[in-house]
Amino acid sequence: MPHRMLHSAATVLLASAPLFAAAPVQAAAQQDFPCDVGIQKEDEEQKSKVTITIACDKTRSVTTRIAVGNSALENTQTVHAGVKQSLSVTVNKAPQICATFETDGKTTSACTASPDGTPSASS
Repeated sequence: MPHRMLHSAATVLLASAPLFAAAPVQAAAQQDFPCDVGIQKEDEEQKSKVTITIACDKTRSVTTRIAVGNSALENTQTVHAGVKQSLSVTVNKAPQICATFETDGKTTSACTASPDGTPSASS
């Protein structure tokens, strides 16, 4: 099944923090996307912890799709104005993980560094 939920014991945590709370993330190219988004991956021996962050200037419903290989996890959340929100997921270890963000008919994507260490992002 190409659209099944990640079969690795997916641990999803949702957290909110003020915009001024610093969190290192890789920025995505977001020319017309109305929110700031990012993705970060921390590898362990067999698992990867993926954290995406979203911050918007006004309250919006944002759908995030995290892809790992042929599997995907989709989450829709209300992102409140002026609040950076995070979503963390533990998945099977992968060299690169991408997330697609959608709100108000606009989409942007961000990926963790590729196997050669180059960050990747697109709108």
